[in-house]
Amino acid sequence: MDTRELYHFDDFTEQNYRRLLIKAVQKTDTREFCSYKNIWSGTKSIIWRHDIDCSVHRALKMARIEAEVGVHAVYFVMADSSFYNIMEKDIYDRLNEIKSLGHEIGIHIDCEDLKNCPSEENLISRLQFLKRLYEELFSQDIRTFSFHNPTEDIMNRFYKDTYAGLYNAYSAKIREKAAYCSDSNGYWRFQRLEDFLDEENKYPMCVLTHPVWWTPEVLSPAQRIERAIEGRKQCVQTAYETMLQDYGRLNVK
Repeated sequence: MDTRELYHFDDFTEQNYRRLLIKAVQKTDTREFCSYKNIWSGTKSIIWRHDIDCSVHRALKMARIEAEVGVHAVYFVMADSSFYNIMEKDIYDRLNEIKSLGHEIGIHIDCEDLKNCPSEENLISRLQFLKRLYEELFSQDIRTFSFHNPTEDIMNRFYKDTYAGLYNAYSAKIREKAAYCSDSNGYWRFQRLEDFLDEENKYPMCVLTHPVWWTPEVLSPAQRIERAIEGRKQCVQTAYETMLQDYGRLNVK
């Protein structure tokens, strides 16, 4: 079996994403797409979640596809990502479009912030600050947070259902009782989404994707992250060159 087949490169395309969404929607007579607030209220609840680690551009593409097929998802956004800046106009506008499509914005908090000060007080203080910031930026009630790259220690330490009035996507109850499917690092870590959606005996269901892995064409995980990095580089370079042109300045080489 070659690498492409072993890691299911063909799964991670926009076209296949749309197909999988439609497959999920076709079962809504028995499943209910919900938020973390309502995860335990239905007998067959499913949460559709995204952690935006790298690419807001890819996230918006997925959000548009979801809106077209009638799925509303939770998009967890980082305030301190190395890949994007939520204050940058282009990024800010795209995140607001995601919100306008009916999706929920959540807080994606980097666990590096907690490793040096791993106290509940520190987590609550950080979440309170980010909640105020996000609600000011996006004019939407912020209800949920997820950890970025959580260790077992972090998840075991911060196991409660809520902190700072926000639902914890990695609470002990969710980790223990919800079925989970994730595409972390650009491949299926536990089970293919295709197979996961076929199961009818595990609820609630949590589907986690990272938008950077879903591209128009078939690529390896390494190629997908390189695509995002090169796209970001080109965006910054174009902005700089446009600024020079607007002010009548030279780009001396």
